[in-house]
Amino acid sequence: MRIMQSSLKYALTLGLTCFALNQISSVSIASAADSVATIQSAGTITVGTEAHYPPFEFMEDGKIVGYGKDILDLIVADMGVELNQLDLPWQGILPGILAKKFDLVATSVTITGERAEKYAFTAPIATNQTALLKRDGDGSIMSLEDLNGKMAGSELGSTQIEQLEDVDKQLRANGGAGLAEIKAFTSTDDMRLALANGQIDAATAPSVSVGMLKKRRPGVFDSFATIGESKWFAWVTHPDHRDLRDHVTRKILELRDSGKLDELQIKWFGFTMEIPSEGYLPDGAI
Repeated sequence: MRIMQSSLKYALTLGLTCFALNQISSVSIASAADSVATIQSAGTITVGTEAHYPPFEFMEDGKIVGYGKDILDLIVADMGVELNQLDLPWQGILPGILAKKFDLVATSVTITGERAEKYAFTAPIATNQTALLKRDGDGSIMSLEDLNGKMAGSELGSTQIEQLEDVDKQLRANGGAGLAEIKAFTSTDDMRLALANGQIDAATAPSVSVGMLKKRRPGVFDSFATIGESKWFAWVTHPDHRDLRDHVTRKILELRDSGKLDELQIKWFGFTMEIPSEGYLPDGAI
């Protein structure tokens, strides 16, 4: 089993990402411990997003929309500032927040122990398990065991790559051939196009987004299994800007307590999820 990525495309993507991040110089990024006051004084909050992750954040009619965007708009309006939201490749999102290229990452970031030691995570906005997609009507794949000898794909730098590696180990431990290849893609759009075109046999997706994905592209994809443990999706700030993290967390919990978060979850997912006040961060988290 090999883990492959297009080296040329990856290099180009990283180059474009670095160029885009380097152009963010005309906006005021919070640099002091009191980052909320800095943002409000500047009148603008700069947010990094990967807008290719429906129903959380995605492009529609040239605008970013989705569950996360609705939450973000409510929080930004409450702060009384303008929103400068950047649509960037995933590979530039977390490095960008550490480089203080923007104030907040408002895209679906899985909380992990390693990440929680580097980034300041807000309260979760959703819970998620990884689903596996196949082409609709592909009768050769009905369960995880059918992935022996097949090619699977996920997004480069995501936790789903590790989950696919665990699937490969499990298949081999059960006497199977394991995955023929794990392909890492620089975007979810590229990954799903490869699945639809038959370049790979299976691909990862957030379980909570499968319903909308099938609705938006009927007859193209179907899900056949879930892998890994259920994880929390949250947003992040730079570790120096924990006051902003805490401010966003309070607003998320206020939206939960008012019932607005349930309303948005019904709108975008068709069901509600319990959002905890505590216990979502692993030991050693910032």
